[in-house]
Amino acid sequence: MDDDNDAKTDVSMPEGLDAKGQAAYQAIMKVLSASGATRTGGCKAFYAPEEWAARGERYGLKSKLVVVYDGGDHRPYFTLDSEQYDLVEKMQEALKEHGMYFEEAMTWYGAVYLA
Repeated sequence: MDDDNDAKTDVSMPEGLDAKGQAAYQAIMKVLSASGATRTGGCKAFYAPEEWAARGERYGLKSKLVVVYDGGDHRPYFTLDSEQYDLVEKMQEALKEHGMYFEEAMTWYGAVYLA
């Protein structure tokens, strides 16, 4: 892959996740990979809560995983604004299997929490 393409698909698992954070990441990637929704539009898609706090962000700090979806193919799986409710439900079901759920923080990111 060239550098331009790499920047548009940064869906790597962040360092510093606990076991639940890793499970959330794996569940999310299973859904996204099955549908091919892994282009991020240039942003890094996943952050560990500590990494997110270091950026000075205010919301999602007590989560297991932060998901940035602004401009990405994965956006419809995380926001009701996309009006693709079946995709949001599909993601919530995948996380529910691990005792977690997703909640929007702003219009461009949200976080995974324990149920």
